[in-house]
Amino acid sequence: MYEHLRNDNNEFTFDDHVGLYCDPSEPSFGTPQRKASKLSDFFQLPQTLGWTFQENGDKSMDSGSADLDKVTQRWLYFEVLAQVFGHLPDYSWEDFVKDDRSGTKYITTKELPKYLKRWLDSEKKSEANERKSRLIRIQQVLDKTRLYVSQYCAVPSSKDKASWEVNDLLALSFMILGETLTRALSLIQKKLAFRIEGWCSHDIRNQGWGYSKWMLQKLKESGWCAKAIHMLQALLRGNSIGLVYLFALESSSSKGPDHWHCTATVCNEMEIRTTQGRSGPARYHHCERTTEDFCSESQYTPGGQMQKLPNCRTDPDPWRRIDGGELAAIINRGNIPLLEYRKAKRELKVVEMNQSFDKSYAIFSHVWTDGFGSFDGTNRTSICVLDMFSKMLEKVAVQRSGQKYHMPELFWIDTLAIPVEDEYKKERRKAISQMHHIYTHAKYTIVLDLSLMKTGVRQGYSNPAMRITMCRWMTRLWTLQEAVLSKNLYFCFSDRMFPMAQLEEMFPEEDSEIQSCIPSLARIYYAGILGEVRPKIHEEFRKNEGWTPQSDFLALVWKAAQWRSTAHPLHETLSLATMLNQDTDFFANPSESEEGTDVHERECDDRMVELLSRFAAMSPCPIPPGMIFLPGPRLSKKGYGWAPRSWLSSHEIDSPDPLSLPDRGNTRLNLAEGLEVQFPGFLLHDLGFDRKELWKREEIYFPTDSTLLEWYRVQPAQDTTHFPQDRRLAGRDLAIIVSRMPVVDLKETALFVAIKTDYGGIRDVEILNRVWISRAENSETVQHWSDKHRDGHHEAMSAGERLPLTTKWCVDGPSHPDAESIEPKEEAKPTDSKGFSNGRVSDEENIKPLRRSRTTGFREAIMKKLRPG
Repeated sequence: MYEHLRNDNNEFTFDDHVGLYCDPSEPSFGTPQRKASKLSDFFQLPQTLGWTFQENGDKSMDSGSADLDKVTQRWLYFEVLAQVFGHLPDYSWEDFVKDDRSGTKYITTKELPKYLKRWLDSEKKSEANERKSRLIRIQQVLDKTRLYVSQYCAVPSSKDKASWEVNDLLALSFMILGETLTRALSLIQKKLAFRIEGWCSHDIRNQGWGYSKWMLQKLKESGWCAKAIHMLQALLRGNSIGLVYLFALESSSSKGPDHWHCTATVCNEMEIRTTQGRSGPARYHHCERTTEDFCSESQYTPGGQMQKLPNCRTDPDPWRRIDGGELAAIINRGNIPLLEYRKAKRELKVVEMNQSFDKSYAIFSHVWTDGFGSFDGTNRTSICVLDMFSKMLEKVAVQRSGQKYHMPELFWIDTLAIPVEDEYKKERRKAISQMHHIYTHAKYTIVLDLSLMKTGVRQGYSNPAMRITMCRWMTRLWTLQEAVLSKNLYFCFSDRMFPMAQLEEMFPEEDSEIQSCIPSLARIYYAGILGEVRPKIHEEFRKNEGWTPQSDFLALVWKAAQWRSTAHPLHETLSLATMLNQDTDFFANPSESEEGTDVHERECDDRMVELLSRFAAMSPCPIPPGMIFLPGPRLSKKGYGWAPRSWLSSHEIDSPDPLSLPDRGNTRLNLAEGLEVQFPGFLLHDLGFDRKELWKREEIYFPTDSTLLEWYRVQPAQDTTHFPQDRRLAGRDLAIIVSRMPVVDLKETALFVAIKTDYGGIRDVEILNRVWISRAENSETVQHWSDKHRDGHHEAMSAGERLPLTTKWCVDGPSHPDAESIEPKEEAKPTDSKGFSNGRVSDEENIKPLRRSRTTGFREAIMKKLRPG
């Protein structure tokens, strides 16, 4: 089933034969298909084989008596192969079947790479119109087949049941074949510069065919963390090949007994590490992580005499400490403490670096729970850890220069260079404010993660890249800003220091292989540390210390942060402010409230409001307009109800990705009313629509013109269970804000809103629900609602009026979510407002209120929010 994915590393080691449920040459199945049939014959094949299904919305039901496994394997496997390869003169379905020793037949993809290469060669030689016609037909086949497989054979979790009762392993074979062919088609289209808008897809990120219950159960049974599985399902965008590859990896920090009680939202193993700390001294752990007797290895003195270093397990003082007062004094002078470790003498000392960064140094980035943190409220670590640091620095020095350095490298690590004692809280806040510049000026950063440090690097790109994707270092929020701000990253594996630059040099060649999408899936880690934009960011840092982020950068930060976590909720805005080069004093203030309390949650919200207010003071405002569509609880403060309370949402990416939309212009944060954006939408006109019954409905429909040929379906999204109560709708017009037009996917994220005011070219709206919107394409559904409309039954429908791409909205959350009633809208007279503004909010021109109703307190509020940095 996956033989075409094997490589020289033989990374696929589990056994999973998929039986031959149908024989394409059986008389009951007609003549063997060796050529591509007409599209109509392909789509009608189930009925031809004695099995029919009826589509009704998102449901499907079997109304035939034929063996479902036989029918679907013939249709979704062998007929798909014929549609793609049938034009090749030597195509034969027998090449995809094998016999075992007992004569039992199984499917195989061993010959698939050869067919894919012959397909590419044939398209290069084919006549233009012939090639165009064939590639469009194959795109249609794969798109429709993907719809059937992802909707009716896939499941969202191992607890769910697929709509079609197809063998789970058989369903996985459809997904693997489909994803491979979809990837190959996309690559062929790119190589041949074939691009017809609406007729081809080059987006590799959206080529998943869904997840098989068999694969999800295998991951669960082998002890994988439920939260890691949930994260992977979202990051892989429905791509089963990625899960198969990860399952085949022999080790991972995301599986084992400690993960048996994890949930989709909570990692039990991480909770244990965070609340209880490591079980045992870090020095013992790291001695055992390298050699059997790391600390007693022989070493030559400068005079050439061999000496034995003391063993830290028997050394009367195996710890090396840094005086917090010395660190505080350096920080108070505005300078930065670096560290120097002389291995021969086991001496650790502090070296002061001035604000001009006049010294060369390296940084160690790590996860605190891996054992490199401070354990007793002091800045100390063991000599064996320091010996390990020394060895790593030597290895990197050799790699970078080709020769061994005789002088010890200076380095910086937060657990030793930031004072941790309570008496130095002021200095600690100041040290945190220096971190942005500390990381951007370092020569390189070494990434320490135990799951990587105990794993050797295999040949190729995919194995190390996928292991980096899955390591614990990639799941912590603080390490995100450390990765983004570092010029050069080195990942520490058990057998080498692997520079990220060298790893990425391997990607283009490995990704050019037509038979495998694994390299592009393994590259998830690269997006997770903003790999594409890091060089540009560092160039901006070099040119301009006062760099401010742009909206595309904030969008990437959101996507990189959403699957990360921090043990302290207040650290979220502190970490983000550090990365975004903001003054961190406000965010670094310690909390006086207990975590988990309402007061503590309000503090978190206040700090998020402060961060967003700083964005509002930048020119242009960098808040991505697509943020209004993001999931999760929203801030309750007036003017900020469009914004999620946290960027650590742990939510799968919606379709279309709201933060990867085409340029919609700059946003403007109006503190009195909300975020001003431009998006298309639909204005919903009542036709006897019963709002009192709306909250009971699972879906609503509306047409867009008098022909009744185009209907849309609206459902509450995953984070809302129902439509709002009628008291939130009283006297207001309703609308749907969509992220793009036309709506093309099976379901797309949108906002169901109530219009508070509408003048000056901007609609002030209150968010009622996140919703899914889709075009009603089933002819029976369209006919049903058209008949009801003509007969005057409008209880569950409105008349939809299209609003253009340039429609301006001022979006906020519920203004009075607990109020008994909402006052009807008032008609207002237009003012001399300039309307939608892209300028700097603090400029005199744009500080003017957009409406008279917003004048009071607006200037005072925005000016209060403006802070240095």
